Amino acid sequence: MLFLIFLLNTVVEPELATSFPRQLYDNSANTVVITTKPKRIVSLTLATDEILLAICPTKNIAAISTMATDSNYSNIAVQSSKILAKTTTNIEHILSFRPDLVFVASYSRAEMVELLQRTSTAVFRFANFNNIDDIKQNIKTVGFAIGEDKQAAIVVAKMEADIKAIQSSIPKIKPPRIMSYSSGYTAGRNTTFDAMSKLVGAINIIAEQGINQHVKINNEYILAWQPDFIISHAHKDKFDLVTQQMLTNPAIFASKAKIIIIETRYFLSVSQYIVAGIRALAQKLYNIQ
Repeated sequence: MLFLIFLLNTVVEPELATSFPRQLYDNSANTVVITTKPKRIVSLTLATDEILLAICPTKNIAAISTMATDSNYSNIAVQSSKILAKTTTNIEHILSFRPDLVFVASYSRAEMVELLQRTSTAVFRFANFNNIDDIKQNIKTVGFAIGEDKQAAIVVAKMEADIKAIQSSIPKIKPPRIMSYSSGYTAGRNTTFDAMSKLVGAINIIAEQGINQHVKINNEYILAWQPDFIISHAHKDKFDLVTQQMLTNPAIFASKAKIIIIETRYFLSVSQYIVAGIRALAQKLYNIQ
């Protein structure tokens, strides 16, 4: 019998289990049981694609998302060739892989998730991607769900060590005041950008203003708040183009802010690869080689 797994702020058992069945608890304290180690896993999100390819034997991955092959957004475009099957959100296509576990996210289409649930397929749904702790917990939870606890712990430990190394390289100077900007939108509290800012010792002026999540900003505030740096992202061959496009904004052009561009696949990552975004941000803010 297949069990439905619905993950929202999941807390994993503190002790690493060595066998199945396993229990998970969601944020409503509901108990979820996984009876046997999954061997036909289907991932419908890029984050879980990236996590799985780091901790799961490829023989146990039935399919990953088509996004995994897009080098503009994916950090595993090359590695994804190890998994021949790629899937979309088409229910029939997903079920054709005879999955015993499907990974989805809170932003996945509700009707698709409901249809999967009606087939009694096990569905593992993530909801939190707002900070580094969320990402680390998601990695651990994937590891627990698929029986790869130790591999997940290794990935998390490397994240922590890499972040510590980045922080040790940052000079002790006045914290730079920064903001993110992309297509008129910026990021305040409870965003990965705010978490990245804190880790590199910068002040996210949008969070400082009490703004939450991602919002569209009036350009007048750029001049009023005068950030030292405006951070945006672009595909690796579009840095100059995006910089020039940003300078067509009169407020950005008139501000004192320097523009920093970070590669999109790092800046927007909600897997372990966000560390590359943190590193790039620190290097460009503090001119670290």
